[in-house]
Amino acid sequence: MRILITGTSGRIGSAIASSLKKRVEMICLDNRAGSYTTSIIDIREKEKIFQCVKGMDAVIHCAAFLTPHLDACSDRDFWEVNVIGTENLLEACLWHGVKRFVFTSTTSVYGDAMVDHQNAVWVTEELLPQPRDVYDETKLAAEKLCHDASKHGISCISLRMSRCFPEPDELMAIYRLYRGVDIRDVVQAHELALYSSIEGYEVVNISNQTPFQQSDREELSGNADDVIMRYFPWAKKEFSMRGWSFPKTIDRVYVIEKAKKLLGYKPSHNFSEWFTHRAHVRRTGHF
Repeated sequence: MRILITGTSGRIGSAIASSLKKRVEMICLDNRAGSYTTSIIDIREKEKIFQCVKGMDAVIHCAAFLTPHLDACSDRDFWEVNVIGTENLLEACLWHGVKRFVFTSTTSVYGDAMVDHQNAVWVTEELLPQPRDVYDETKLAAEKLCHDASKHGISCISLRMSRCFPEPDELMAIYRLYRGVDIRDVVQAHELALYSSIEGYEVVNISNQTPFQQSDREELSGNADDVIMRYFPWAKKEFSMRGWSFPKTIDRVYVIEKAKKLLGYKPSHNFSEWFTHRAHVRRTGHF
């Protein structure tokens, strides 16, 4: 299999390239140098993109301007890279007969739809996105391009990723309950999408495995600590040992049932595993 991966100098793209490097033939593309990047190309350069896509069996598209770029880049930059760049890739795929396109999207597209002052929002793919900024808008627009392209013979899967960038340990532990995901599970999701038999277009949430049920929504909004202790009676002690504040409110829950059903996605690095892993690191000094 020959794969084009974009954004391979970034966190997600490089992790995917590292995992696939011994199993597939890859062209790894970014606009800056990186350990796995083989071609320095801007995805806005349409002619070069068409050349790179020729002969590929699939494309994994991670390259994008992200939330941290909001202050440094203009709205036009976001639209050109996140939307026009995606359009260039999809047009090249259709021209060259590529059959699989995996798009790295974001749960951020749900935006203001995740605001409810009485209940934690149950975030499934059925929740209608309400973008808050140009990042959300451009990611949603790129998803629509994938949807439209899927009507012309290419299978497209948009993976709406939750938070997977490095953060303080306290936040990472809390977010594994409801809105975070380990980079290793992100890689797993992309590989499952790459090799899946899905036809047409699908969009799926990719996050940790939450312990919560939809019936917990109201209580999570105001008494999250009680709910957490029902599922993890040991959790408050673990937080106390580290001097961390135990969560009192949880505003949303990312639901991954569709990804589990369609892709066979099964995250391995959830809330409990996070503490087990940290205990192992303390004990052995190795990750």
